[in-house]
Amino acid sequence: MKKLICITGGDGVGKSTLVDALLQQIPDVYEADIWDLLKSPTESLPFQSKRQIDDFLCALTPDSRLLFLGHALIWSIDTAMASDKSIILLNSYYYKYFATELALGADLALVHALGERFPRPDLVIHLDLALREAVKRKKVLSRYECGLSDKPSPESFLTFQAKALAQWEQFDQKDWHHLDARLSPEELQEKSLDIIRAALES
Repeated sequence: MKKLICITGGDGVGKSTLVDALLQQIPDVYEADIWDLLKSPTESLPFQSKRQIDDFLCALTPDSRLLFLGHALIWSIDTAMASDKSIILLNSYYYKYFATELALGADLALVHALGERFPRPDLVIHLDLALREAVKRKKVLSRYECGLSDKPSPESFLTFQAKALAQWEQFDQKDWHHLDARLSPEELQEKSLDIIRAALES
């Protein structure tokens, strides 16, 4: 039975940095990421850059965008589950994207219905970081993470991300582990590894 470990949180909290570090420390692991499909050279999607993906997402209606992102996420999970790895490391997972889509006007019933399609992780680590700290970490702001703004800015990021943050209450976080993303990358990695090792041994 494969173990599903999820690293999640809002934009700019350091999810991918932590995932990249954990991939070097955890044996027999496969990363599942929404970008697996969006950047796949074998799936014939017409995207040459993240900017093109950003523009495409901003052109969709809320529910059509939700379904598109759900498709990409499920593809990444199905691909990971078909691998010979025993541990699947989920980068962001549907929590981050569905919270964003709810803030953009997606139908709540559809979000819950799609959420039922995804396997429940064995472990969720959520990185917590104040929005003003998160925006400082962003070298480039996308329209998508700024609420589809035509001119992404720190102000539009903060305004929209506050709305997205409020939507995380839609997810059952009872057994989640919350880590302070202000910790150094080394401290976050070590604390995460301790949590993961304990989960794998249980």
